[in-house]
Amino acid sequence: MRKFISFLLFLVSSSVMAQQKVYDKLILMDGDIVEGRITVQHPGRDLVFSVDNQERTYLLEDVLAIERIKRTADDLSGLNDIVETRDGKIYKGQIFKQLVGKSVYLLDDNGVERIIKNADIACQKKEKLNQAQTLVEQTPFLDVVVTETGRYQGVIVLQDYGTDKAPSFLCVEDADGQQHKVEIAAITEIQRIPNNQYLLVKEFKVGAGEVFFNRNLVMALNGATDDDATFKIDRANIQAPVVDSPLMIEMMDTPGNQQGILIRADVQTQKKKEILSFGYKDMVLSPIRPRSTTTVRQTLRMEYGVSSGFYVFFIPQGQKAYICEVR
Repeated sequence: MRKFISFLLFLVSSSVMAQQKVYDKLILMDGDIVEGRITVQHPGRDLVFSVDNQERTYLLEDVLAIERIKRTADDLSGLNDIVETRDGKIYKGQIFKQLVGKSVYLLDDNGVERIIKNADIACQKKEKLNQAQTLVEQTPFLDVVVTETGRYQGVIVLQDYGTDKAPSFLCVEDADGQQHKVEIAAITEIQRIPNNQYLLVKEFKVGAGEVFFNRNLVMALNGATDDDATFKIDRANIQAPVVDSPLMIEMMDTPGNQQGILIRADVQTQKKKEILSFGYKDMVLSPIRPRSTTTVRQTLRMEYGVSSGFYVFFIPQGQKAYICEVR
């Protein structure tokens, strides 16, 4: 007969969040709730729980459920759960709760919560959310799987529940990308230790009316034009951020912002003052085209490959000008 180690299932398949004191929540049979994080698990027996750096051991028979903090919508890194059931169905998302010995709760990629019985699960896997990061960089804790003959540190990326003829096992992927297969029956404990390579990436958000040059918030200038429709601004009266090339401009994706034009400002010295000038003629005859334009979660991003100098991003709607210096 196959043997299910239910609490191990949750450790393998859950996601944990950024630097917060509370990662896990234990709901006990007597109704008490304990918040902190799991540090050690002994398969089929107990788990060690840390609250404010004080550790306490709980027997599995005393634990009703384990909950984890759900990933936030602006998290762009982390580990996703893949649950494959014995009837061939595949569910992807985040496991955020387990009823010990019974079922897991998965929030799928469409925002639907699914309850999957332990007995229906064939295997669980992990995949990274951010393809630009390594697997290890996307988890705040590393798994350390201990047997009587070995110790394997990394991320548990697979747990196979086996069949009546094949034993259940898990795979640990180390920092070098090597996977180590370990039979569950051979495991004496699983530790969870802080990961100093963890690097959480969050979505950059902009508010209404905000414009960023290379993540520097820039204030709009409302300048007046002269007779030939040229804006002239005293360099001493503006605080232009100094940024490197390429220049990335970010703002809310609105019809007005989509009409924004980047031009190079002319710099002249008049009566010992540096005057930046630009006009409608520049916008028509010499606009700078972005080399890429993308929209991510209502944030419009325009990237420009430009040389050193002063640049103006002009939005015709409202006649707002945003200036920066590229060095």
